[in-house]
Amino acid sequence: MGASLTYRLGLLSCLYFSQGLPFGFLSQALPALLRSYDVSLEKIGLVSLVAVPWALKFLWAPLVDHYGSERFGRRKSWIIPMQFGFMACLLLLGFLDPQTLAGNGFYALLAILFLSNLVAATQDIATDGLAVSSLSPKERGPANGVQVAGYRVGMLFGGAVILILLERLGWLATFVALALMILLVSIPVWFFTESAQSGHTGEHERPRNVFVLALQFVRQPNMWAWVLVLVFYKAGDSFGSAMSKPLLIDLGYTLGQVGWISGAVGMAAGIAGALLGGWLVPRMGRIRSLLLFGGLHATTLLGFWWLARYGGEVAAVTWVMALEHWFGGMSAAALFTLMMDACRRPLAGTDYTLQASVQVVVAGLLHSASGFSASALGYEVHFITAFVLGVLALIPVLVWLQRVPGIQPLSWHQVPAAQ
Repeated sequence: MGASLTYRLGLLSCLYFSQGLPFGFLSQALPALLRSYDVSLEKIGLVSLVAVPWALKFLWAPLVDHYGSERFGRRKSWIIPMQFGFMACLLLLGFLDPQTLAGNGFYALLAILFLSNLVAATQDIATDGLAVSSLSPKERGPANGVQVAGYRVGMLFGGAVILILLERLGWLATFVALALMILLVSIPVWFFTESAQSGHTGEHERPRNVFVLALQFVRQPNMWAWVLVLVFYKAGDSFGSAMSKPLLIDLGYTLGQVGWISGAVGMAAGIAGALLGGWLVPRMGRIRSLLLFGGLHATTLLGFWWLARYGGEVAAVTWVMALEHWFGGMSAAALFTLMMDACRRPLAGTDYTLQASVQVVVAGLLHSASGFSASALGYEVHFITAFVLGVLALIPVLVWLQRVPGIQPLSWHQVPAAQ
């Protein structure tokens, strides 16, 4: 494998931190920020559409898998430019006038966020390929715990720290600080020596048609049932959590309070949950973990219904946020481990991207609909609906379980001879 496991895990955590930061801003900070400027719930829900590059990244994933400098590193030659591209997007955000967010500035914001998501999605393809090709099956459970933890630390900065800094440092200084943070976490990539075989598809081969690759992927044994799991597993979370920050603003909490409660406490719980989930997955089994963690995560959505109905003091809101993020981290660690297992090694970046794209399409649609749901039905009915979706989402896991012979300790499509 080359570098030590500790170094590889540290490297991956830095890269997933970079991915978590824009998602944290988009999903955590921005809804509260826009609501504080009296932007409608419908518009806030539709903002998630700027994440469309994550849904479409499978279109250029084969190019990222195929092309790249063997001397510099096939994955590194994509990752490094994307890191600098994201830094540029953060600086562009810094020069945006926040007082115009309720007017034309809203559309400038969307354009910059679209560009930042395009850059982050491309970096993700290369990073996922690097992760799958550099980790053995036994390393993937703990590694995915670290991966989710790194991603959630990025979300912490993008979704919580940014709200706190905005109140204390101002708009421009905050985004300059975040750009410098991305530069800092990019340093380990420079010193990583990538294996020459990492993701190598053949020197003279042309990148294959992405639709052919997708069809080959789903034609593998049990894959159609697995795709249904990808479609539905995070449905309740995607539909419900999008409105959690606007709820807090409407309950009278300030941006700084939302940053501390939802971000600092919530994300810390999410990181702890991800690490615990990564540790438990190889011990409990992948499928048991997927069912248990998913069910617990869905149940936490009832906490937001309780807050919407009865209101909540800081302590109650903190507990609800902490539990939601804790079990969200655990369920994500289980899901991502199985997604890695499903990848074909020579096409690791493409296969992982195809699976992630399925999730992003569904999440984007549900996020977009969430604002209309909360506006038309009210927060209470909205969060009850999200809970029901979360419970129903476990049915495809049970269907898929019937097609998988046993609960494997390693890869679910490579069954050990003896169980």
